[in-house]
This record gives sequence, C-alpha cells and structure tokens, in this order.
Amino acid sequence: MRWPIQRQLLVPMLLVIVLASTLSSGVSAWVGSRWARREESDRLSRVVATLADANFPLQESVLQKLAGLSGAEFVVWDAQQQAQAATLPLDADVRDRLKAVPETGPLSDLSSNPLVEIQGRSFLTAKVPLRRTATRPLSLLVLYPEDRWWTATRGAVLPPLIAGGVTALAALMLTAWWARRFTRPIAQLSQQSESIASGDFQPMPLPTRDDELRDLTLSINRMVEQLTRYEQQVRRNERLKTLGQLGAGLAHQLRNWLTGARLALQVHARECPLGEHAESTEMALRQLGLMESYLQRFLTLGAGRDEAVRPHDSREMPLIDLIDNVLSLVRPRGRHVGVDLQWTPPTQPIVIHGDREELQELLVNLLLNGIDAAAQFPSSSHGVWVRVELHSAVPNSADPNRVRLRVVDSGRGPADAIAGQIFEPFVTDKPEGTGLGLAVAKQIAESHGGSISWSRDGKATCFELDLPS
Repeated sequence: MRWPIQRQLLVPMLLVIVLASTLSSGVSAWVGSRWARREESDRLSRVVATLADANFPLQESVLQKLAGLSGAEFVVWDAQQQAQAATLPLDADVRDRLKAVPETGPLSDLSSNPLVEIQGRSFLTAKVPLRRTATRPLSLLVLYPEDRWWTATRGAVLPPLIAGGVTALAALMLTAWWARRFTRPIAQLSQQSESIASGDFQPMPLPTRDDELRDLTLSINRMVEQLTRYEQQVRRNERLKTLGQLGAGLAHQLRNWLTGARLALQVHARECPLGEHAESTEMALRQLGLMESYLQRFLTLGAGRDEAVRPHDSREMPLIDLIDNVLSLVRPRGRHVGVDLQWTPPTQPIVIHGDREELQELLVNLLLNGIDAAAQFPSSSHGVWVRVELHSAVPNSADPNRVRLRVVDSGRGPADAIAGQIFEPFVTDKPEGTGLGLAVAKQIAESHGGSISWSRDGKATCFELDLPS
C-alpha cells in the first residue's frame, strides 16, 4: 500500500493537534460547566441563606422580588405541609407533587436533585429547612427551571468547544498547506528523475530555501551534468569507432594509391628537364607526404587512441622555420582563393621539442581552417586575410616556459550552434567540411603537452596554440 510523504507528515501532526485540542477543549468545557453550576448553586444558596436568616415575614411579595433576582421559583411550607407563600400558582395536583419532594439539605448541585414538571415546564427542586422558631418550623422549596440551568451550563461549555474546533480546523488547513508546500519540490524532483531516465538531461531550477531539498537538487543537477558529458563522450566514441571501421577498410587502398602517385611523380621528376628540385615537383611530393601523415593520424583517431600520448619522434626544432615551411605549403591555396597570408617572424629564435611531422600537420590544419573561413565567410570590409603571430611567452601564464602561436582570420567564426564543439570529430559548419581538421589539431597539441582554444577578437576569429618551449 502506497503511503505518500504528504500523508506521513499530515496524519501524525493532525492526530497530535486534534488530540491536544480535544483534551484542552474538553477539560475547559468540564471546568466551565462545573464553575457555571457552582455559580448558580452559590447564588441560590445566598438567596436561601438570606431567607433563612430574615426576621421579616416571608410574604409572597418578598418571594417575588427574590425570584426576579435569582430566576427561581419559591414555595414556603409549614410543618403541616401547607403552602404559606408561593411565587407560582399552585393547584391541587401541583401541591401534591410538591409535597412529595424530599428534604435535600444545603444546595450544592441541583442537577442531581428531583425533577418536577409544572405547566409543561421542568424544574429542578431543592427543599431546605428555614431557621425559624421551634413553634413555627418552616421549609423553603426552591424550583429552578431546568432549561435555565442547562443554558448556563451550555454558556460555559460551548466557548471552549468552539475554540477547540476552530483551532483544530485552522491546524488542519495550515498543516495541509505546509505539507503540500513541503512535498511539491519532492514531486518536482521525482518528475525530473523520470525525465533524466527518459534521456532529457535538463538541470532543475534551484529552490529559494537553503535546505536539504536544495542540496538534493544540486546533487541531481551535478548528476545531470555528468550524464550529459558521459552521453557526449559515448557519442564521440561511437563516431570514432565508426570512423575507425571505415578507415580500416580504406587504409590499404589509400596507401597503395599514395605510393603509386609518389612513384609516378618521382619518375616524372627524373624525366622532366627541370629535374627533381623543381619547385612544383618538390611541393607535390611534400603534399603527398602530408597526405600520408594525415591518413596515419586519421587511422589513429579512428581507432580511438585519442589520449594525450607522447610524440614518438620528439626532437628540438626552430618553430619559426617550421612556420615558414608550413606557409610555403599552404600559400598556393591562399592565392587560389584570394586570401592574403600575413606573417612577421619574431627577431629572437624560439625552439620547441616535438614531432616535426605532427606539428607541421597541426599548423597546416589551423592555417587551412583559417583560409577556408576567411574565403567562405568573410566578415571584414578590410580585405580577406589570415595572420600568423608568434609570442615567446604566454601572457598571464604561471609557466614562463611556454610559447603561444595565434592564427587570426577575417572570417565570421564558427556558428553558434557548434561554437562549443568545434574540436570534436565530425563537427563543422562548412558545406564540404569533414570536421576532422581541428579534432586532429587538438589531439596533436595535447600529445605535445599543449592546448588549443579559439575566441572572437573584434571582427576576427583567433585560434591560440600554447606549447612548452
């Protein structure tokens, strides 16, 4: 049987409140009724005492005045059971019934005394002796209306009972409201958990109250963030796995074609009058070498080995020479699409450690990415350009032994929809792009202990590569 938290909170609290209110109201009503009855009895006792101690004759006019003050009816009897004075008419039947009333002594609680009905109205009776002379013993019969007696009792009983009922009702409403207010965030957490189970990883708004429910909401939001990252990682691994499967099938044929193309170009170079050192032939051979290196990186990425591994051919190299070499490779592409390549090398040499082929591939990817962005998505009215900047120290860095390479282009930058994912495989907004260039660049940078990021610099797009010097 389901037992909701709202009921678990509501029922015990209500039982305690209702029980306390009932006990309090009951005790107050009982005390009030006892007090009201004693008050009425004391008033009658004072009247009877006044009559008992009076030295004046107990005439009907005197009894009428006392009846008006006390609300009771009086009959004075002599020793022969004859009525000497009365405040109500007495016929034979009434006299006989009143004569049968026994003597009760001092007044205490009229509710336990004999009841007499006269002319359709019930009276509580009490018969007490009057202290008179021994030659004229008298007794006083007190007739108190029963309805007046119970009216006084109800007047003392009803207020605490009504107050107790109102208190219990208010407690019920307040407790129900508080329980609903307390369980509403729990219901929202339950709905959020169901949404997370169905794959909707949206964080919850935090409650305004700083309590355990807020802590639980924070924990769920952290879990949502972790699940989001995990889902992205799973999807990325799936894409890489698919890429590896495709690459494994194409690797053999692509290498054969590259080998054949290189052999054919080398034969052509030997037969060409310009020889093997012609600029166009040398450039073509270098491009084929880059293609083979890129294919190897493609296969490594597709196999899922995208961790930050150390380069396999690490050695010292002048970074300025490496940039000059890469610019010579990509400058024909820039001239073809009308992009101006700008590069002013620093006066001081900068040396880094790393794999020359991999770093060359990284720079080629960054420059080609900038050339394509500047040519296809121009955002500047001051021409179409790509600028390479090299700094021997990284500003605001805790490690002084780092260099920063900036590739700035005049393009509009990545679309907002992919701005946070451009270094992931297959993420691109270019019509003919594959989304692998920046992913490979990021892998190479991390394998050399560096990092890569991008930002908007005014109307230009800037990619920053930090490497240890």
